[in-house]
Amino acid sequence: MNIPEQKRATRGGIIIQAFFGFCAWFAFVLPYMRRVQGMERLQPHKRYLFVANHVSLLDTILLGGLCWRSGCYPILVLGDKGVWEDTWVRRALSAPIGFLLERGKFNPKRIRELQTFGRSSANFHLVVYPEGTRGDGVNVAECQPGVYYIAQQARVPIVPIFFQNMQNISTKNGPCHPISGLRKVEVFFGEEIAPENYLHLPREEFLELVRRSIRGAQREQSAARCSPFPRRA
Repeated sequence: MNIPEQKRATRGGIIIQAFFGFCAWFAFVLPYMRRVQGMERLQPHKRYLFVANHVSLLDTILLGGLCWRSGCYPILVLGDKGVWEDTWVRRALSAPIGFLLERGKFNPKRIRELQTFGRSSANFHLVVYPEGTRGDGVNVAECQPGVYYIAQQARVPIVPIFFQNMQNISTKNGPCHPISGLRKVEVFFGEEIAPENYLHLPREEFLELVRRSIRGAQREQSAARCSPFPRRA
């Protein structure tokens, strides 16, 4: 089994991501976003590893719009090939931003695949949903080991993100609610975790740190000034 090649950020790819981000912002973020907190601290000249809870496939579209607005793109999203190659629409959406792996199958090269993704931080902001599956939008499940191998190679600041109320729009198995979900979603960007604060940690301690950071992002931002339409950097 071949290991996916490390992706490069081409000028054409960046233009495509900018267009997708623009469309996501106006078609999805503005109608469904109630507020976003902590995004103003992001610095586009840096590279980040974004780790977020996962509720719906729409999470990536929402985050793509926010990354465009903040200037933090191009992004590269770790995804499930079986999910994102299921239809031509998903293939078209994931092609510019996805690093897709076959999940759920034994693969002795999986760690090397994850390390390849991690090294892509030289060219991209990385996005990982460390729970490994879509959750209920309230709790954050234990993180899968993959994010540990990614972070060890990426060596960039980790930014935890908590999506709140996304389950009011879409979930893994439930119906979509495009009308009742309007202006319901809240997104909280937590304090970044510098590489020197996590690279030395044993795997299990690191995974628990990531889980707590995602769930704690909301509490960290409770006193911060919020803006439904943050200025683009």
